[in-house]
Amino acid sequence: MARIYKFLLVLGFISTISSAGLSQNLLDALRLTQNPIGTGVRSYAMGNAMIAATNDYSALDFNPAALTILEYGEMSLSLFNKSSHSDAQFLGSTTANNITNTIPYSFAYAAPIETVRGHLAFGISYDRVNDFTSSYKFSGVNNSSSFLNTQDFVQDPGWHRGTFKDYLQSLDFTNLAWALFLTNTPDSLNPGLKSKFNSGLQQSGTVTQEGGTNALRIGGGIDVAENIAVGATVNIIFGTYDYRKVYFETNLNSSDTSTLPPAGFRSAQVVDTRSQSMNGVNVKFGLYSEPNEYIRVGLTFETPTFFSIDDRYSRYGISNFNNGKIYDSRLIASSLNPTIVNSYTVTTPLKLGAGFSFQHWDFTVAASAEYADYSQLHFADDNIDLNDLNDAARDQLHGVLNWHIGAEYFIKQLGLLIRGGYQILPSAFKSDPSEYNTKSISGGLGILLSKAAMLEFSYKNTSYRTDHSLYNSYSLQGRPISASITQDDIRNNEFAVAFTFRF
Repeated sequence: MARIYKFLLVLGFISTISSAGLSQNLLDALRLTQNPIGTGVRSYAMGNAMIAATNDYSALDFNPAALTILEYGEMSLSLFNKSSHSDAQFLGSTTANNITNTIPYSFAYAAPIETVRGHLAFGISYDRVNDFTSSYKFSGVNNSSSFLNTQDFVQDPGWHRGTFKDYLQSLDFTNLAWALFLTNTPDSLNPGLKSKFNSGLQQSGTVTQEGGTNALRIGGGIDVAENIAVGATVNIIFGTYDYRKVYFETNLNSSDTSTLPPAGFRSAQVVDTRSQSMNGVNVKFGLYSEPNEYIRVGLTFETPTFFSIDDRYSRYGISNFNNGKIYDSRLIASSLNPTIVNSYTVTTPLKLGAGFSFQHWDFTVAASAEYADYSQLHFADDNIDLNDLNDAARDQLHGVLNWHIGAEYFIKQLGLLIRGGYQILPSAFKSDPSEYNTKSISGGLGILLSKAAMLEFSYKNTSYRTDHSLYNSYSLQGRPISASITQDDIRNNEFAVAFTFRF
């Protein structure tokens, strides 16, 4: 329940600036910066413990200074598959759901440049940074509240002309709830919209998230002293996010067919869709050192990422009554289904990283960690004051230390590399219990096809717990009401395959 409380508090902070359908929240920013996939199938298998252990083009992501250890030019192409499973608990019932996605993972080129002294190398890659693919379902009987009796639903998302009381008194403004006959018409004798939905309601639905961010990386590294190199990568980040919630309420108690709507309510479907496009840029600097033939050390500094986000939101509804009437807002008037457009910026915190690796004979073991203070997330908007969100970030988020370990063993006689890894990415919300941390265990194989070609396979199992607010508002009569999925246990099975050619 810890995150639900915090999420509802965050919504409380921003309720004065926009309706629930329009509002940004902290999760919009955290989605962009937390839990990156990590570049490269080798890195993927070794828990992304690569700051001091990368030996290929993935140095563009983990530590650009390590590009200097490249002895040959290389090209790599890889694919990524994700299967996400959800077990969501809602009103005492658990509902399972699955979703899968297969996409290009990475395409890269990196090469050393001949020098008289020292090492110089550069690289360019196109990588999947984050994948948002997830979906959950919920179903349960609610005997205490209804989404259809909330001010967030009754008040049209396009309304910006005053308070909710002003809205109720307005006779010239049609809205979704009114058009679907889910409320009465306000008049001098009935100044407030009324709904009788408060018990025996089967609430169910599906929420699906898709999309992701990609990065075009351009970077290089150079020796600045014996066994010491520095490097930098420019990351140009772009992507999309698509959200769709299909929500149902069914009246289990109603059988009256003799009265007019909103009496005799049977069921309603409300569909929310949101699409975002985002563009961002940052720079990552790295230091790489080889104190001796066994030890490697790396340090990284990643500047804050500046994202520009364009957001589009829309909603439509369908209602069904016992007298046989069905109302679809899409067939009534286009004004009932407005697309609300908003643009804003997010600046993510800087990140610091350090790594260590030990290599002896044909065995490598590596560890790395990164720190980011998520309370420094910053929202800005030319049209809406988002300082309440920035206050919420400082109040609700904190700094986290992600850590990774990995190992690799090379069986020369077979031309086979065996890899494994483990990583923990803590939740950015204060006071979240450990089950809200993202934990991953991974493994993989590298198969030498020739001296110049390699085929690689990696697998990662990721698990964490989260929760979701379905609605958090006031009833039409002014009573606080909400419904939440108390816990959602997520398990992701992810596969990656790559072909690499060196020349």
